[in-house]
Amino acid sequence: MKPRVKILATLGPSSGDFETVRRMIREGASGFRINYAHGDARTWDLYVKIVREASAELGETVSVIGDLPGPQVRSGDFEGFSVTRGDQVRLEHASTSSGARTIPVPVRELFISLEPGDVVLYGDGEISLRVLSVDEHSSTLLVLNDGVVKPRKKIVVQGKEISLPMLSGRDVELLNHAVSNQLTYVALSYVRSSRDVELVRNMLRGRSFQPRVIAKIETRSAYLNLKEIAESSDAVLVARGDLGLHFPLEEIPLIQKNIVSVADSLGKPSIVATQVMESMIENPRPSRSDVVDVYNSVYDMVDAVMLTNETAVGKYPVETVKWTRRIIETAESRLDPAIPQRSRRVGTGLMEKYAHGLLSLAESLNAKILVYTKGNTVPPLISKHRPLVPVYVGTSSKVIAEALTIYYGLTPVNLGGAGGDMDYEKGVEELYRVVREKRLIDIGDVVVKAYVKSGTGVHEIIIEEVK
Repeated sequence: MKPRVKILATLGPSSGDFETVRRMIREGASGFRINYAHGDARTWDLYVKIVREASAELGETVSVIGDLPGPQVRSGDFEGFSVTRGDQVRLEHASTSSGARTIPVPVRELFISLEPGDVVLYGDGEISLRVLSVDEHSSTLLVLNDGVVKPRKKIVVQGKEISLPMLSGRDVELLNHAVSNQLTYVALSYVRSSRDVELVRNMLRGRSFQPRVIAKIETRSAYLNLKEIAESSDAVLVARGDLGLHFPLEEIPLIQKNIVSVADSLGKPSIVATQVMESMIENPRPSRSDVVDVYNSVYDMVDAVMLTNETAVGKYPVETVKWTRRIIETAESRLDPAIPQRSRRVGTGLMEKYAHGLLSLAESLNAKILVYTKGNTVPPLISKHRPLVPVYVGTSSKVIAEALTIYYGLTPVNLGGAGGDMDYEKGVEELYRVVREKRLIDIGDVVVKAYVKSGTGVHEIIIEEVK
């Protein structure tokens, strides 16, 4: 069994081969992220092929997430250089550098927004610069700390959001790639309001395949509009790297807790990303602070943690997944049941009360839950209440099975074969057969089967001891 909190890994030069992906799945990875900010279509096609072949060989259901760059400002191509506090550098509106100590930026809107006195954060904030002067095509900045300026890095102006369209022509091409490759989710970067999410949903409408939408919360606007964004999305991602550029760093822990809490209250999965196991980029063991961070994420009741550079370019991608799982499982084994129970908010809807009652019954019996689903209504409601017992969700839909891989506490089982014609009673019995075959349940276990009785619309619950 995978842990209740799911592990998502980013593919890259360190992990984009069949054997590494296969080993990461065996160690507990439930999904893989393709960062569209790097690479090309040929590389991404290969990643998708590798993930699907490896997961099929292992008989595991795994999701693929395409992460769109979105409306961000990045520097262009140039030869990196070192800077010292007190130096001056120049930004210029161009794609490539025209001279020494000059940083090309192909986004004209940046120069429209800049004003003398503004503080510019370069990369992930490792270099700070203050604007001395600016005109229509260039700006002179004072370096505030020592560092190395590298090409193709993010540029953020403290306290400002650059006015850019949600989807560039490039983003539309990448969205088409996600559709044609039937990626499970697309992650939207720099979302500012629910209108940005709806824009993407409108573009997906009518397509033969529609990936689900993850909204990345990484700007002030996104955090201020959190509830409406979460309501319009299928999941939210706590992008701590960019949040740390827009908010004081000491506020990030509370912001993370608030985002997870709002998502949970709406029944939407929450994913925590950025520097989850940062120390393992270079080391085979995590730092104490990384262990504490992952441990605390479990206690925050997140649905999933996402590894980024750790598995994309780090030296130990498989070991990172293995350590992440080890920490999560240890935290879950020591989790006070009162913590998830206190977070349970039961809505007024009949189906949510049914899901809550089903879970309460199973937990009182220390039973394993078996649910068969066609429309994916009940499983997310169970996950919302943070189950303390194993929950196996059978479905004949590969799309639904993959979508459930980011949900807390759910183990999707793709039954395939019978397609959507299998009725609920047959579906739950087929699920029972498969989980027994995989030794996920054993003699003496108590199982709670939940399904809709054929032709009646009546939801039935059967309690059974495995013999």
